[in-house]
Amino acid sequence: MGVAAFLRLYQIAAAPPGLFPDEAMNGNDGLESIETGHFRVFYPENGGREGLFLNIQAGLVYLLGNQAWVLRLPSEIFGILTVLALYFLACRLFSPAVGLLASFFLATSFWHIVFSRIGLRAASSDFFLVWAVCLLLKGLRRARDGGPCRGRMMAAGAVYGLGFHTYLAYRVTPALVLPILFYYFVEARKAGRLAAWRNAVAVYAAAAALVVAPLVLYFARNPETFVHRSAEVSVFRAPRPWLEVLANIWRMARMIFFQGDFDWGHNIALRPEVFWPVAMLFALGAALGCAALYQRARSWFAYAVALLWLVLAAVPAVLSTLNMPNAMRAILMIPAVCMLAAAGAEWLYVRLAARVPPRWLQVGCAAVLLALCYEPYHSYFDVWAPNPEVGLAFNAGGADIAARINAMPKTTVKTVVAVAPGLGLGMPHAVQTVKFLTGSYTQRQQQEVNVHYLTRLAESDPDGVAFCEQVGRKIGQGAIFCLLEQPGPRSPF
Repeated sequence: MGVAAFLRLYQIAAAPPGLFPDEAMNGNDGLESIETGHFRVFYPENGGREGLFLNIQAGLVYLLGNQAWVLRLPSEIFGILTVLALYFLACRLFSPAVGLLASFFLATSFWHIVFSRIGLRAASSDFFLVWAVCLLLKGLRRARDGGPCRGRMMAAGAVYGLGFHTYLAYRVTPALVLPILFYYFVEARKAGRLAAWRNAVAVYAAAAALVVAPLVLYFARNPETFVHRSAEVSVFRAPRPWLEVLANIWRMARMIFFQGDFDWGHNIALRPEVFWPVAMLFALGAALGCAALYQRARSWFAYAVALLWLVLAAVPAVLSTLNMPNAMRAILMIPAVCMLAAAGAEWLYVRLAARVPPRWLQVGCAAVLLALCYEPYHSYFDVWAPNPEVGLAFNAGGADIAARINAMPKTTVKTVVAVAPGLGLGMPHAVQTVKFLTGSYTQRQQQEVNVHYLTRLAESDPDGVAFCEQVGRKIGQGAIFCLLEQPGPRSPF
């Protein structure tokens, strides 16, 4: 937990630099909600976003101010607590040793650290799914063994239901939960406790349904928003969708071992998402899992949960076409990868302990663990965060403009001129960063801080600096800031 907290909170205000426009849009919705008092269950702008994470961000912005690190604080807290949750889950499925190793691999996962330090809702989906499955397993085992379980099942259902308020990829999770319920149905029937199982599942389903109900009601009233984002990136829009699916399966496998996400906002471009020693242990754990399923070994259920989790978590990415492989759409894979790697590590350690002198084994393991602590620190703070491509991805230029505006007196007229095509937000996407960091999203806020926005779409046709100069001559007073929209992630292929 200490390692996880350090790697997610160190240099909280400086890394990543700038503020990604999607993060800023979350914050701007929060600024508007604070002003109007209207907090929504779903925000349809910017592709559509479930409201839980955004509303948490809004609360923190209200308390701590409109700064980039405040928007990222919820992700960091969710990321740290997911490490704790994975320990309990892997202990319950496998053993305490696997629990410790799985949580350590998650704490030091560069893949997870990156998204835990970005103010987007994806990281919260891991938190809710890991805790939900952990609580569900504990409740169902209590029901099978005849113990009291109503409180645990109610908590499991509520936490599971909250997960649907986080991220689109979470919608695949019923395919994970239903087999777990069926397994314990069989176990309860063997133990003669079907009534206890039915009561436990009824409490669980009622709690989950109650928590999900506001979102379901919103989608019932606005059905187009339910599939809007998934339809935009769906593989079925491609000329040969099934060939694209097969290609995506290969890309996702390659993402773990050989060639990861090329977007600098998600990764060190093209670097494998899993550090190679952990990737090798993951491959070993996956092989052990397949063997356990084939042989119906004692641990087959634990491996079945981990492998099914892995496959289902890959589905949202496999069924999409935009920017593949995509580390964020596959973020739910991370806990399963860590559990399987931990199972592989435990198996390897037991075999080595029978052949290697204890002192040498301890020294070797200590060296490996220290290396696994250093690698994400070096990769994140020495390699990734200082790279100019990361500054471009996170709109560091827009953040610099905002800092310069904030340093000026409110009486000074500040005009931000956007010279890029709009993206359906009324202004170019990069403007969202400036609006949040200067607290000038709504018309009232813009009047209060004396910041005004112009876009090339509403003016004449010249590009770039020439257009800014033209606006400056026309306005003739105050400060003019020219904001050039940066292109999105570019494939190197």
